[in-house]
Amino acid sequence: MTKVEFLRRQKGLSQTQLGFAIGINPNLISQIERGWRRPYPKLLQALATYFGVSVEEIANPDGSLKEMDSKTA
Repeated sequence: MTKVEFLRRQKGLSQTQLGFAIGINPNLISQIERGWRRPYPKLLQALATYFGVSVEEIANPDGSLKEMDSKTA
């Protein structure tokens, strides 16, 4: 599970609700959470701002989303 998926579920949001909240196609949320696509920098910033965290908390230096280890999820 990615950090973004963890934060989304913690807020009780569906992928569709999150997509609409930050102004992107909800299908993109699914693709990003599954690792099929990397979020572009502006989207990473929008996600971080929405969840009240830093970009570094949700993304690796290469732009891929951070995965939660089983102990913290």
